[in-house]
Amino acid sequence: MDHNISHKDARGIDDLLGIDWRKAWIERECTRSVPDNAQAWDKRAKDYSVSAGASSYVDSFISYLAPEQGVSILDMGSGSGTLALPLARRGHSVMAVDFSSGMLGVLREAAQAEALSSIRCVQLDFNAPWSDWEAAGITEDCVDIAIASRSTIVDDLWAAFEKLERAARTRVAVTLVTEYTPRHTKRMGAVIDGGPPYIPDYIYAVNVLLQMGRYPSVSYIDSDKTDERGTPRLIRWAFISWDVDPKH
Repeated sequence: MDHNISHKDARGIDDLLGIDWRKAWIERECTRSVPDNAQAWDKRAKDYSVSAGASSYVDSFISYLAPEQGVSILDMGSGSGTLALPLARRGHSVMAVDFSSGMLGVLREAAQAEALSSIRCVQLDFNAPWSDWEAAGITEDCVDIAIASRSTIVDDLWAAFEKLERAARTRVAVTLVTEYTPRHTKRMGAVIDGGPPYIPDYIYAVNVLLQMGRYPSVSYIDSDKTDERGTPRLIRWAFISWDVDPKH
């Protein structure tokens, strides 16, 4: 029996269920409690650089990514270098992109201290149109792999995935949380009041990709993270990757 589901069949199932996952994500992002902005991340840059790498998350991510030696990587939403620095240490050239100048400043200092010349920093908002990406030097097929690690706080997930695909020659990988996040407190209030259940970010991502005609692989990364009170807790992230159609 053939269990393969075509892109047309997948869209048919979504239509039957009445779910447009792209639209659902866009609408859900309107419930974000605090808008994501560069200035807030600028203020967190110094402290974040210390805590971001203090877990097994990095090793697990790179293990799942399994990049061949010496490939080029676009790290979208790089922050202060949680992945850009260890990837550069492993011999990869990295285009580290973030909308926070503070985060990129910390990354540049760390790269200079280690004499890592294979990291190029670019300031750009993930939500910016493709023309802005091109103006910043991120062009069609400019890297082998594009990644977005815990950084898909975007208005339109479909559009974000399309831009990552345009930049990458072979593969895209992203991580999204599998549980509730405080970014959507309005949404959680509606759930408590009897509204529809909260859907974790990674569920949207997988279904948006299916609607795009992609069939991603999904693995999981368990990582400790320190909360605002200084208490460590376990967070599970979904590592979602897919091959890029050479014809885009």
